[in-house]
Amino acid sequence: MAHQTFYIDIDEEITSIVERLKKARAREVIIVVPKRALLIQSIVNLRILKKEADENEMQLMMVTQDKLGKILIEKAGIFVQQKMDNIADEEISLNEEEGMGEKFYSAEDEMNGAMENQSRLDKIGSENYFNAGEILESSKIDLEKIKIKQAKKTEPAQEKLVNKELVAGVGMNSKNKLMKPSLDISARSEKLPAPETSEHKNLIGEKNREKKIENFFFRKDNFEDKIKNSRPDEFKNYNLSKKDHKWFLAFGLISSLAVAGILAYLFLPKATLTIEAKTKIESIDSNVTGSTSVNNSDFEKEIIPAKVVSAENSITEKFDASGNKSVSNQKARGKITIYNEYSTSPQPLVATTRFLSSGGKLFRLINGVTIPGMEKSGSETKPGTVEAQVIADESGENFNIGPDKFTIPGFEGSGNEKYAKFYAKSEEAMSGGGSGNQTANFITDSDIASAKTKALAKFKEEIKNKLKEAAGGEAIILDDAVSGDEPIYKLSNSSGDMADSFQITIQSRSKAMVVLEKDLKDMVARMISKAGNGKANIESNTIKFDFGKTNADFTAGTIDIKFHATGEIAPNLNLDAIKKEILGKNNDELTAYLSTFSDIKNANVEYWPSFINSQIPSIESRVEVVLDK
Repeated sequence: MAHQTFYIDIDEEITSIVERLKKARAREVIIVVPKRALLIQSIVNLRILKKEADENEMQLMMVTQDKLGKILIEKAGIFVQQKMDNIADEEISLNEEEGMGEKFYSAEDEMNGAMENQSRLDKIGSENYFNAGEILESSKIDLEKIKIKQAKKTEPAQEKLVNKELVAGVGMNSKNKLMKPSLDISARSEKLPAPETSEHKNLIGEKNREKKIENFFFRKDNFEDKIKNSRPDEFKNYNLSKKDHKWFLAFGLISSLAVAGILAYLFLPKATLTIEAKTKIESIDSNVTGSTSVNNSDFEKEIIPAKVVSAENSITEKFDASGNKSVSNQKARGKITIYNEYSTSPQPLVATTRFLSSGGKLFRLINGVTIPGMEKSGSETKPGTVEAQVIADESGENFNIGPDKFTIPGFEGSGNEKYAKFYAKSEEAMSGGGSGNQTANFITDSDIASAKTKALAKFKEEIKNKLKEAAGGEAIILDDAVSGDEPIYKLSNSSGDMADSFQITIQSRSKAMVVLEKDLKDMVARMISKAGNGKANIESNTIKFDFGKTNADFTAGTIDIKFHATGEIAPNLNLDAIKKEILGKNNDELTAYLSTFSDIKNANVEYWPSFINSQIPSIESRVEVVLDK
């Protein structure tokens, strides 16, 4: 019977392989496994596969070059070989995508396979076969001699090799199990020619090969026997008792720990010396010039780069009204927006023009206005709009209505289209109407003045931030170096209006002459060092400024910055030299050495591991000296 061969992927799961095995249409199945495949990494997977094959009465063989995988496959009880020779000529096509079909081979084909692999058959079953790692390719034998021998056999049906299988061309019996050789020499042994003939010698050699094949497929030694046979002869018969084994492991563990401890003591210790140096505060009063015509700092002329940036900003702030007065018999007031969707021509409206709310409340214009005509923007037409103040036609708190839509009764007699397309809306509630002893809030002059001051301060802060963004980096923007247009104020209400709150909007465009903070600090550090004859080592990040009057000339592109600056001067300690001097010193020696430096305020040494705290390592790479800034 022909066999079926499966080639699996390196990461194919056991469940997928079992499903493929269930769908196999041959009783002899060969699975070709790549190195490091997921299947042969687990003995459990292999035993599941073996159990599935046994339950389906299949003969299973696996082919792989993975040495560790071969060991696990053998432990699972599955026959395994290292490579396949000529297997593609003998398997049947039984894949799910292909049609069913079997390919069988004649006795002559089988004999040709046997003739090609005669030399390799001589190796199978030998003592050194499994240790060889792979089977050498067999040499060819004389085809004519084989054909003569085949013609003289009395029972050729029992002598043929069917399906040249697997590694090294081993012959398989298609009628019996996959793992059992099919060479039957019982009939031939009854009619052996005389010993002195060459034909008799050939048959004797073939019988020996059959025995080697039998040894190859049915050898009794297990995995542990192979391991034992691979040991030197003096250890083959030596067995450790459980007690000896425990003592041996304990001795090995203690020895390993001792060696590790010695190595750690010699090579792993590390020490970090942190030095806190005495610092001095130096100050300077001077001035630096910034210029838009230079790109780099000129330390001799004390000039640093400057540039002009501009930004536009607008803010809207809301403030509460502080005025309060009686609104007995007062008329409600409010603001409306009037819309013209009738024509492109402007429409004037006189004071006292009536506006009727959807609830029937009548209001009148306080001042006359003109509604702009409609405007066309592309394919769209926008209505003309204008804002206006209105007052209730009557007093009373019932006129304090919420946001509403209003019609113009005066246009009612001008046609329905004009009456419908001139209208008004209020976004806020009307207020101030009342009767009896009621009071209401109103906007005072001081409310507006205070609102302008607060809004302007916030506006300046925001415009300064926008100028910094435009400058990029850490720019210094001084108030005296900012110039801007006169701010434009817009108020939502006027002084005296009855309202609980009002809004103020400020809009303006500003420009500033700026310098980068890093450029200025680097210049000041050089100036302080120059004042100390170059001996002062000042840290730029410790410099702080108090700025005086700044003169900015936007036309000339220059800015004169006056300042008082302070900074910390660190002592000039050679950390590399200190590191070399402290190697191998104990704590007392280290303390005595560091006390010779007048610029060292304090020092702390940390050891690693922490229990090694008495001596600095002698290896320079295991010592670190850092300055605490």
